[in-house]
Order: sequence, then C-alpha cells, then structure tokens
Amino acid sequence: MPELHIEGHTIHYEEHGEAGAPPLVLAHGLYGEAAGLAPLAQRLAGRFRVIAPDALGHGLSSHPAEFGIEDQGRVLTGLIAALGRPKAAILGISMGSYLAAQAAILEPARVSALVLVVPKAHGRTSSVAAYAARKGFDLATATPEETTALLEEVLWSPHTSQARREEILTAQLAAQRIVLTPGERAAIDRSLHGFDLRPPLAAITAPTLVVSGRADGLNPPEAGLEVARGIPGARFEVYEHSGHQLASEETDRLVKDVEAFLLDR
Repeated sequence: MPELHIEGHTIHYEEHGEAGAPPLVLAHGLYGEAAGLAPLAQRLAGRFRVIAPDALGHGLSSHPAEFGIEDQGRVLTGLIAALGRPKAAILGISMGSYLAAQAAILEPARVSALVLVVPKAHGRTSSVAAYAARKGFDLATATPEETTALLEEVLWSPHTSQARREEILTAQLAAQRIVLTPGERAAIDRSLHGFDLRPPLAAITAPTLVVSGRADGLNPPEAGLEVARGIPGARFEVYEHSGHQLASEETDRLVKDVEAFLLDR
C-alpha cells in the first residue's frame, strides 16, 4: 500500500482503476480496513479511479491515542489534495459515511459528490458500541469473531442466506491485516462519542445519494432519512433486500446506482 503524510498522520491507501478515470474515495466502516472493501472497489474501478484509505486508528494508518471525526474528515480532504485532485467524489459506508459527510462539511469545494451508505447523523457513540451496551457485551475484550456473532441479528437482511453471510464474513476476516488492541478500539469508540452532524449537514453543497438497508438494525432507514433530509437536494433510497451489510448484500445494485448517480448527471 502507498502512504501519504496528512495532517501529521501517516495514511495508507489502496488504488484501483485507471489513473485518468474520475476519482472516487472509498471510506470503510468501524474497525475495518481498505482491504476489506477490495471487492467493491474492484467493481467500481471499471468506471472510476478508486482511492481507499485506512482511516485514522484503523489498518496500517496512524493510530493516535485521541482523535475525532473532524480529524478523519480533514484526512479525507487532505488525501484528495495530496493526490493532486482539485476535488473527488466520496463514498462512505457506515462509519465511513460519517467521515465522508464531515469532509464535505469542512471543505465543500473538495467534494464533487457524496454517496452515504447505511449512515446516521448523530450518536452518543458508534452504533456497534451502542448495541453492545444494550446487550451487556464487552467489546473491549471480545475477539472479531465474537463481535461478529453478537451482531448477527442486526447486520443482515433475512433475504441473505446463511451461506452467503458466511462467504462475506470469511472474505472480510481474511482481508484484515491488523488486529486492533482493546485500547485501539477504545480510541476509535471515543472518536465518535457524542458526534452530531445534524446542524452542519445543511452546509453540504455536493450532490448526495443516501442509501439504507430495510433490515439494518444498527443504522435503520429512519436514520438514513434523517441524513437525507438534512442535506439540501439529497436523494434517498432504501434497499429492500439488505441490512447493515448492504454493500456486500446488494453489491450489483449499489454499483449500478453509484455509477448512474456519479456519471450520468
């Protein structure tokens, strides 16, 4: 993976697609890595130059002890600038959608368009941490496998077969290069504590597509609709056969919709 130094941090990223294609930054979700989005990135690389960074606190990028979503937003806009692009579209998934929206709030001129997948606009903490707390589950000591088992009932649509779920999760776990320590997970959770994008969403000028999964038990469609209503002119779609794993459950539709939204304007 190449790396850049942005805002005092080392940011590792992956690139897919032709150098001259329209740029698309792909922001992963909580505890994830750019490598975990490789199947989606490769699909999108047919029409875009996909740039997928490891977020702060994740993967091979810097793991500062303290940071927030504003720092994450500055990393995304700094990445676009450092790669010599005047602007780029950003597609963010789950936590990545919060960071993408934050980037568009901080530097509207750097963001040509937004696609926010399974988003929410605010929270006392991450959706995973909030759900774990309701279940009395200790994320700090849990393995990735234990956390995945906990989330089984809120990640998926009933339309997604058990075999397909296992296929998706196996691929995601295989792509993970860094196992986060309890302290690193705690720092990530603190970075989202009390975040609230609702007031500044109105400052976003980029054309925006918001996508939610009907069966999402972490960031349900109501949360996506709240985001869409806060962004001037945003379009809102609900995928009827998806949960929180929408990008893996209905990849074909997502790729088609992203291409149409970003290219056929």
